[in-house]
Amino acid sequence: MKFAWLTTLIASAALMTGVAIASEDLTTNPQNQPCNNANRAGCSHGIKGFNNGNDFGYFCGSNGKIASYETCQCHNCCLVVNGGDGYICGLA
Repeated sequence: MKFAWLTTLIASAALMTGVAIASEDLTTNPQNQPCNNANRAGCSHGIKGFNNGNDFGYFCGSNGKIASYETCQCHNCCLVVNGGDGYICGLA
């Protein structure tokens, strides 16, 4: 009975470690992430766990959040075109 608290402590620590490890597997996507080019297109990359670090093009909504996006299959290849009216993935 003296070691019941120790068993509980060890079990709690193991559970907390499992939750922390599982949370690293969550994938974030750009939807509703902040952007600073309202009502314009943009390009970005590097969201941990998203699209293997490749680029993505997006449209920034009037509220300063990404309204829609499209993944690119390349790195450093997204290009904003037409003064911010659109973007292309890949070399033009």
